Amino acid sequence: MSSLADPTAHRQRDLLLAFAAFAVAVLLWQVAGLSLLTYPLRLFVTMIHELGHGLAAILTGGEFLRFEVAEHGAGLAYTRGGSLFAILQAGYLGTALFGAALLLLTHHTRRPGLIAIGLGALIGLLSVLFSGIRLSHLSALELLAAGAVLAAATTLIVTRDTGFERGLGWSLAGGGVLLVLVFAGTDNSLRTLAVGLASALVLGLLGWQGRRDVVLVVLYFLAFLTGLQALTDAWTLFKIVSLPRALMPMNDAKLMAETFGGSAAVWALVWIALDLLIFGGAIYLVFVRPLRRQRST
Repeated sequence: MSSLADPTAHRQRDLLLAFAAFAVAVLLWQVAGLSLLTYPLRLFVTMIHELGHGLAAILTGGEFLRFEVAEHGAGLAYTRGGSLFAILQAGYLGTALFGAALLLLTHHTRRPGLIAIGLGALIGLLSVLFSGIRLSHLSALELLAAGAVLAAATTLIVTRDTGFERGLGWSLAGGGVLLVLVFAGTDNSLRTLAVGLASALVLGLLGWQGRRDVVLVVLYFLAFLTGLQALTDAWTLFKIVSLPRALMPMNDAKLMAETFGGSAAVWALVWIALDLLIFGGAIYLVFVRPLRRQRST
């Protein structure tokens, strides 16, 4: 029987891939001088953090208005109504939950490509809906300009026979869509949308065309990336809120303290503990428990 047909060997291979992804995730965040490489990953984690705030608002009966991913890697979510107690905590805890859920889903699936495609579609949809792009922002002149480009693109695609002319039509269509986005958005909303759509495109192409082993490593890597970053971000937050009150910037922990009592440092410590519990529990289920079962058999 081949190793691929042996379920035990197959699972062991997947675990080795998970270990490899874990090593890469730790290496990227610990080695200095890799900021250019980790910058897109930082934006991805920020996006997950802000989407956590927004989804908590929706789940508690409020509204998710929009979110922003700033150029320097910070972010901001705008919500209305819902449970502020849940919304404020859902950034740091939501990032840890995302990492834990992705780790468990990837570990238990035989078709990781579907997870990559589904995750990409979800991120793309949320980015389009909540990045702050509003067609109502377009003026009559902007609508006329974008409409003329899209009309010309449609004419070329529908009426022309040669591949070159149709290709030109599709290129014009892409330009028309880009023109609409530029007119309808701001610098922040366009950056936010770009982060979301780029993530969605990469995940979708990976799930559609990528080899199973490659897809597994990338999904495991993203799970470890977000789970570990939730912990390090919460620890950084704790150090920030430990500064003198006059120097402390506004943040989730400070808002929790001002709204619900306690100190910002205590809330940061609570989130560190819960992040450890959430993501540590997922690591236990994926790595430790299978090893203990193997030893007992």
